[in-house]
Amino acid sequence: MSNTLEGLPPDVLPELRRRLPELPWDHVRETHGAFHHVLLLPPSAALRVRTGTGHEAAIRREHDTAAALSAADLPVARPLLDPVHAAEWSVMVAELVDGHSREPRTWSEDRIGVLALLESWTPAATEHPELAVSLPSARAWCGGDLWPMLVEEMTAADPEVQEGARARMDTVLELEASAEGYAVHGDLGMHNILWKRDGSAVLIDTDHAAWADRAIDIAPLLSAYGRDALAADLPGEVLDRAVAHRRVLSLQVAAAAELRGDGKLRDHALANFALRIRSGDPQW
Repeated sequence: MSNTLEGLPPDVLPELRRRLPELPWDHVRETHGAFHHVLLLPPSAALRVRTGTGHEAAIRREHDTAAALSAADLPVARPLLDPVHAAEWSVMVAELVDGHSREPRTWSEDRIGVLALLESWTPAATEHPELAVSLPSARAWCGGDLWPMLVEEMTAADPEVQEGARARMDTVLELEASAEGYAVHGDLGMHNILWKRDGSAVLIDTDHAAWADRAIDIAPLLSAYGRDALAADLPGEVLDRAVAHRRVLSLQVAAAAELRGDGKLRDHALANFALRIRSGDPQW
C-alpha cells in the first residue's frame, strides 16, 4: 500500500541530491497531492515524486504530457529534465512557477482569470492538431478504457452503489462519445492554478491532461461556483456534460487509487460516492 499522507520514502531525498546535484537543494520544501509527493526547490524547480504500483509508467506519461502541452505554448509548468527512476519511486522535474495559489472567490471575481485560462486552451484543437495524438485519452490516469470495469469490481459488494455507479458512468460515456475533442487539463480547480504577479495564470499538475471533452475542465468549477453562476458565460450543453462528469469524479479517484495500491484513498473516495447517491440530492 502507498499513501502520500505517510510521507516521502526516506531514501528519495538523499538519492535525488546525489543524482541531480545541479538543482538548488538549499531550501527544499516537501508537500504532496493525492497521488504524488512534491519537492519545491526555489527558485527554479518542482519535483513530482510517484510511489506505489505503476510509478514509472505514470511519471513517463505525466512528463510526456507536460512536454506536449508546453510545446504547444499552453500555460503550464514545463518539464526541465528527463524523469528519474528507482525501484520504488519515479520523479518528474518541472519548472517552479513564480506564482501563488488561493481559494476560489465568487464567480464575478474569478471569472476573468478563469475564462482566460479556458480560452487559452480552446485554440489548441485547431492550431496544434498533433495534441490529438500526443495527449492521452480521457481518464488515462485512472484506468482509461478499463475504468468502468475497475469500478464494477470495487463496488461489487454493494449492489445499490454499483447500480448508481454504472448509471453515472454510462451517462458520461454516452455524452462524451459525441463531444468534440479538445486539449483539457483534467483537474482544473483553484488548487492547480498559480497566479503570477502580472495577473496571468499558469496551470500546474497536468497529470490528468487529455484529448477529451472540454466539459471535463468545467466539472471542478461547478463545485466552486455553482451552475447558475457559470451559466452566464458557458453554453448549457457543456454545463450538462460537466454535471455528468462531476458525478463520477470520486469514482475516478477510487480507480486511480486502486491501480496505485492506495487502499485508504480508494475506500475514502468510494465512501464519498456512496454518501452522495444515498443523500437524495439531485445534483448527484
